[in-house]
Amino acid sequence: MKHKLLLLFRRFFASLLLLAVSTISWAYDFQVDGIYYNKNSDGTSVTVTYKNSNYNSYSGTVVIPSSVEYNEQNYSVTSIGGWAFSGCSGLTSIIIPNSVTSIGVQAFYLCSGLSSITIPESVTSIDGYAFQSCSGLTSIIIPNSVTSIGSRVFDGCSNLTSVSIPNSVTSIEYGAFEDCSSLTSVTIPESVTSIDKMAFAYCSGLTKAEFASIESLCNISFGNHAANPLCYAHHLYIAGQEVTELSFPESVTSVGNYTFYGCSGLSSVTIPESVTSIGDSTFVGCTGLPVIDNLRYADTYLVEAVDKTKSTYNIKEETRFIGAHAFENCSRLTSVTIPNRVTSIGGCAFYYCSSLASITIPNSVTSIGNAAFMNCSKLKSITIPNSVMSIGDDAFSHCGGLKSITIPNSVMSIGGNAFEWCSGLTSITIPNSVTSIGGSAFEWCSGLTSITIPNSVT
Repeated sequence: MKHKLLLLFRRFFASLLLLAVSTISWAYDFQVDGIYYNKNSDGTSVTVTYKNSNYNSYSGTVVIPSSVEYNEQNYSVTSIGGWAFSGCSGLTSIIIPNSVTSIGVQAFYLCSGLSSITIPESVTSIDGYAFQSCSGLTSIIIPNSVTSIGSRVFDGCSNLTSVSIPNSVTSIEYGAFEDCSSLTSVTIPESVTSIDKMAFAYCSGLTKAEFASIESLCNISFGNHAANPLCYAHHLYIAGQEVTELSFPESVTSVGNYTFYGCSGLSSVTIPESVTSIGDSTFVGCTGLPVIDNLRYADTYLVEAVDKTKSTYNIKEETRFIGAHAFENCSRLTSVTIPNRVTSIGGCAFYYCSSLASITIPNSVTSIGNAAFMNCSKLKSITIPNSVMSIGDDAFSHCGGLKSITIPNSVMSIGGNAFEWCSGLTSITIPNSVTSIGGSAFEWCSGLTSITIPNSVT
């Protein structure tokens, strides 16, 4: 329901934008054979536009010529302007000539009757929202000349079934394929290095996400989980073959955020010593990976068993940081030792580790992220070392079993809700180094009988 409301709001906002633009007096310069044109500043070329204040200017099949003659002067047709065909629900097909190099913002917005389109090799840029809500569009060929796919270009193209992105594309912008619910497969070439947030959000029909190689996949910067088509496809393909047993090549030294998010088709992962860092939420949703005492998402590469029968683990010495969500929901994890090389504990790193009773934090750690130990209800005591300067929001929230905690003089800030619902705490001393305590930091600490707040708190 929430998604539908957001979708309706976005469509409403786009319609308002369309209405606002229609009030601007953008008169066309001339029309020939039912197509409207504006002269470009060079005096020799034109842009296809719409009839003044009327976005339903076109219907049926439209053939755009490569050049047009008007008043005994010949003009080259080089672009399709913003809103040129917007709202033309009766438009069924269009032929774009090789002379066109750009397609403007919302050029084909709400052209619901358009079922297919071939973009010529001459086109180098497709502006944002160009084909948004073209619900009849089932196929599209993106030429090798295009270097980026703009924001929400195909958003709401609910009947688009597959897309192959050419090697010329280096970036896919925000929400580019959002709500393409009929999209079943997508091929991402090795040229792509960034995919922005929500690029494939709500592509619920995806079953296949293909990449050129493991190296190229690891080189992509994903804006969030919904930027990665694997979030919905769940099955990773390399060169036409599904990858179920993942082995990283030695050339890979780091794996970024969300790289394998939702890839439930993975059954095993081998991570070599060449990999020195793994980002946030990298393996979240990889439910096909073997469970080692409920450690999932291949974060097992971080640990070595001390006593598996007691679910006790040490984090390997080469680990430099513990990323966000690294051990989230590891409900059988009872004890963890963090090595001296770790400098930060990410947000939700041990969130809902409901059996975690003890943890050793070394002097190398400088920050404890938001909700890092939230809902660790069995945690009885914890010593924060002198190296830590900040305790994040909700860091120890709902740790009802926590009876004592030592906050060192290095800590300067305690985040909001940091110790909320820590009903086992009876007393706490805040050191002189602390200058700020966030809202509700000790709310519902029903066992707290005394607290010392220094003059440093402002």
